[in-house]
Amino acid sequence: MTESFMKCIYDGYAAREAGDPKEAFECFAKAAEFEPNSPIAAFELGCFFEEGEIVPQDLEKAFALYSKAADGCVVNAQLRLAEWYEKGFHVNKNSRLAKHWRRRVNEQEWKEKNKVQPLTLAESIRRKIAESQSGKKP
Repeated sequence: MTESFMKCIYDGYAAREAGDPKEAFECFAKAAEFEPNSPIAAFELGCFFEEGEIVPQDLEKAFALYSKAADGCVVNAQLRLAEWYEKGFHVNKNSRLAKHWRRRVNEQEWKEKNKVQPLTLAESIRRKIAESQSGKKP
């Protein structure tokens, strides 16, 4: 089967679930080769560099990868950075940056919670019929 970014991401999650972190790391690293700007691959690789089990621990690299992922709207990366800045964990304590990342998380969660769901074809037709019968939008 042809390798692709999405297949590598899928295989990485599958390997993690199967208890094979080495294979998971290799899949996420391959995904990052396919899509160097992928925030998802960056976050997953950042976790490996923070943990230091499969690859040598490299907190600077983990921080850079988490930052890339956080800028790409990966909520878990934003939460990780907020926590690091709040506690001064691997970085200098910085309440302003901690609040910035918490605010970004809250904004994304609000948007997701209040997202307008696309209408199904049936619902769209029902609304059009109701609108035409009443002369106004439902």
